[in-house]
Amino acid sequence: TWSSYKRNYQEWFVRRCFNAMNMDANNSSEEIQQPEQPDEHRSLDFIDLSLLKIVHENNETANHRNVGLVIETRPNEINADELKWLRHLGVTKVQMGAQSLDDRVLAMNLRGHTAADTLKATSLLRAAGFKIVLHWMPNLHGATLESDRRDFEKLWQDGYAPDELKIYPTQLLESAELYHYWQRGEYHPYTQEELIQLIADIKPSIPEYCRVNRIIRDIPSTHVVEGNKRTSLRQDVSAELKKRGQVCRCIRCREVKTQQVDVATLTLKDLVYTPSEAEEHFISFNTPEDKLAGYLRLSLPTSESPQLGWSDLNGAALIREVHVYGQSLAVGAEKTGAAQHIGLGTALLLEAERIARSKGFSKMAVIAAIGTRLYYDGRGFNRGEIYMIKDL
Repeated sequence: TWSSYKRNYQEWFVRRCFNAMNMDANNSSEEIQQPEQPDEHRSLDFIDLSLLKIVHENNETANHRNVGLVIETRPNEINADELKWLRHLGVTKVQMGAQSLDDRVLAMNLRGHTAADTLKATSLLRAAGFKIVLHWMPNLHGATLESDRRDFEKLWQDGYAPDELKIYPTQLLESAELYHYWQRGEYHPYTQEELIQLIADIKPSIPEYCRVNRIIRDIPSTHVVEGNKRTSLRQDVSAELKKRGQVCRCIRCREVKTQQVDVATLTLKDLVYTPSEAEEHFISFNTPEDKLAGYLRLSLPTSESPQLGWSDLNGAALIREVHVYGQSLAVGAEKTGAAQHIGLGTALLLEAERIARSKGFSKMAVIAAIGTRLYYDGRGFNRGEIYMIKDL
């Protein structure tokens, strides 16, 4: 995972990414001087972030701007020091392999973390304003169809409440240790039909604040020894739900995508939910057809929320994400009728400010991606140490 690399290597890698984005389109074929790659396994006592700061600043006005930076790590790697380092790099979203919320199953599969580690990590990430993506794996060794159904419910009932989810059914490969358990008759992969029925059973229960990014890994079917071999599992599940007369209301299933939007017909909705140690507001604009035109994630810390001790966040309500749908256009360009270009983002920010003010907050902090800083500059936010800040 990302956290297993030394920090000097992480800084170099991110800086190289920004260097690539900052190259002007007119001279992209020209060779530019790049920093020397450090040893990814050798740490340094001091890491100079001055060059990273320069490429960050250059990206604010580049032709290709960074609108999000995602890393993947383990739940037991998350702590306040790690999160502050990730913010210095410009990270805005963290993916974690929860895999299961059953400690017995986690131990049987040698995961090296507990369900409590995952819950603590989600609380810390939310307190720091990050977007949270969890990976969940049905059919792990020791799990059953029924235990997986119960396990999935814990995602929403026990305080985890991820913003996004990747469902990765366990796939039996000859190169994996699990193969030997299968040979001895100690592990049994779900059949394709069992897996379709399982996911069709649980998918309608996903709250509308969560996006299901994936339902299967793209592993070639020729590598799978037994069990489901279809990579079109999402379509198979959708067909099953249609046959049942059921729908999934996760974000991905409701996105307006590139359809034209009439702002006069949109309704504003504030869905309030309470994950572990926070109060969350999923503020959204919805079309008459129940499609999602845009949304904002507002997190209001409570007395139980983790105290990170960062001046940017002291007493602040947090904006963890602002997302408005539409076709990607050049910076500064507009398209009539596209949700991205009719002021929905600004309207969502104003609604978030109103809610935060009504709840007694005097400050708003946003976990702005590097390339979006100027957007927030133009809406009254100022530069903090690692967040954008606005007094309410």
